[in-house]
Formats: sequence, structure tokens, C-alpha cells
Amino acid sequence: MAQPGAFQCMLLKAFELSRPYRDVVLLKEFQGHSLAEISSILGISIDRVSVRLKRAHRAIGSLGDSVPVEFK
Repeated sequence: MAQPGAFQCMLLKAFELSRPYRDVVLLKEFQGHSLAEISSILGISIDRVSVRLKRAHRAIGSLGDSVPVEFK
């Protein structure tokens, strides 16, 4: 079986996050919602969305032993 690519690795790492962080990453990076849309969907402030996204990115970069994936 072939090694997973960067996208698949990022997706797998996202599912290792706790739910609050996973939800924000999936909505932003995989579904393309804006911070304001995520805020409305989850019922939290835009600042909280931003903090969770930053923490999730940091956590994804430190999960496992692979190279961190850069987000847009």
C-alpha cells in the first residue's frame, strides 16, 4: 500500500485532535468556511475560533513524527 500524501496525513492528524479543535480545523481547512461562519456554526466567538485554529495547527505539527503541514 502506498504511503499517504500530505493531505491524507493532515486529515489523519486532524482526527487525533480533541473535538473542539477538530471541528474548527475541519470546518476551516477542509470545508473552506470563514472564521465568521465557523463562529456562527459552533456558537462561539470569532476570537475563540481563531485561538482554537492556532492551537490545532500547533498540535497537528507536533503529532507523530512527520513534518508539519503548512496551512494557507
